[in-house]
Amino acid sequence: MPSNPKDVLTQGAVKPWHVIFIVLVAYVVGGVAADKLLRVFDSGLRPYVRDGLSVSIAAVIMIAYTLVVPEFRRVLPILFRRARVPVTRTDAGWAFAVALCWGYGLYRAGFCLPALQLKPEWFSVVGLNEAMPDFQFRYLLLLAGPVLLAPLAEELVFRGFLLNLWIARWGVWPAIIASSLFFGAMHWERTLFAGVMGVGFALVYLKYDSLWPGIALHAAYNLLTFYWLLGGLFSIKDRATVQDPSNWIPEIALAILFFPFAWLFWRRFRPGRPAG
Repeated sequence: MPSNPKDVLTQGAVKPWHVIFIVLVAYVVGGVAADKLLRVFDSGLRPYVRDGLSVSIAAVIMIAYTLVVPEFRRVLPILFRRARVPVTRTDAGWAFAVALCWGYGLYRAGFCLPALQLKPEWFSVVGLNEAMPDFQFRYLLLLAGPVLLAPLAEELVFRGFLLNLWIARWGVWPAIIASSLFFGAMHWERTLFAGVMGVGFALVYLKYDSLWPGIALHAAYNLLTFYWLLGGLFSIKDRATVQDPSNWIPEIALAILFFPFAWLFWRRFRPGRPAG
């Protein structure tokens, strides 16, 4: 078997549009099914579980397709092999820090806050809530999709399949941009947020030549978005005062930190950097 996933994928009949079709079907079915399943939840809990249900169903569909298509199955041992270079604590720390400063800092302070200045009715659209239900241990089941299934399926499809197929056709940077744009588009109203995250995940994959580090980073970030963890500290705001920048001090501080952190991340993960 070739050691390069691009070779395995391009030797078969799989084309990028096949993967795109699978992703579109998965996300559409996931969204429709989630809306149906929400009826079994209390109305107050529905805003917190809808995305988790949708992404869980979509992830199961994408994984199922992977197991059915022979070209996808053949490339799995290559995509999930041991990292080409050791994953150091420093690298992991900078990768997580820049993701945190983007998602909870620059994206929120630089996009969500200005958007709410123009359209206060977008309060829910940008992922904010005024309160959340009391925590119950059964809610931990909601973590299975975003923390276990989604990172595995999304890294496999967007970085493992699409990124490698497009690198074979167009080269590294066009492939990074195209796969990240599509990754962002599949997150609907959070296209900008997810698109930039996609670039980071792509750089992590290319550095290690393995999906495992990116899956771990993706899972760790999704875990923190859980409302009863870090997500609640940033996503619960008073609708009446949400336009006041003084209510966004943590986000603004993280936004400032994003720039030096992004530079340090780039120095360690830029394509073509010597391994080690």
